[in-house]
Amino acid sequence: RALRTPLGLPLTLPSLALALAVASEWDAQKIYLQPAQMPLMTLCCTAIDQVASDPSVHRTDVMRYLRNDTSCYWADPVEDRVLHRRQSQAWDGLHASLSEDLLGLPGTDVRPAMASGGGEALLLSRRSKGNPTSGLPHPPILVEKAKRWVDGLDAWTLTALYSACAESKSFFIGAALIQDAMKKEEAASGGGDRAGMARDGKWAAGAARIEEEFNIECWGLVEGGHDYDRLNCSIQMHAASFLVQAVAHSEAL
Repeated sequence: RALRTPLGLPLTLPSLALALAVASEWDAQKIYLQPAQMPLMTLCCTAIDQVASDPSVHRTDVMRYLRNDTSCYWADPVEDRVLHRRQSQAWDGLHASLSEDLLGLPGTDVRPAMASGGGEALLLSRRSKGNPTSGLPHPPILVEKAKRWVDGLDAWTLTALYSACAESKSFFIGAALIQDAMKKEEAASGGGDRAGMARDGKWAAGAARIEEEFNIECWGLVEGGHDYDRLNCSIQMHAASFLVQAVAHSEAL
């Protein structure tokens, strides 16, 4: 019988590759259904049941991650040198490349607000006359450009972006993952190149877990907790990337 979503809608998918991937997730189920082992099925149902009918909720949530983006909160380079170095290795160039390539902001003048250390983070994020909404006071043009880009995404890509942002607590990491997946498909179809650093699922999972992995190195790993979180983060990032590539491939045909 035909598969349906939790709301009873037909599970109609935009590409054969995505349909085969979802079918493989179902084939891997044995006695009991394990939703955690079906990330693509979860994303597809979310896109059909929730995002397609009312994308405004997910668009708003994605923009909230921009105002409180974890990649914009840096450790103090003096007090936490090691953690700051790890953040630099993962995040250097992320904000500049997305501001220019994805959002179309000229030059180097318009960049997201950055906080260094806990004290500065509290001051910058506090609600004030100049910052009526709590969160980092990013330049208005950057926020507007980001909103336009998010509003222009289809339900499938928006679902993938939301999932990546929710997992990383970062608009920039999620957007970089989606942009990389789009470029990967463009390059595969001969319509673009893959110049620059690859920001794929593996990169996104690492960039999202800088502080967690640092704490694990300092204090140790809790089995059944940290290892599960690490695996789940990787699964969600790779699933979001695959979904975007599959949808982009169907549109390119």
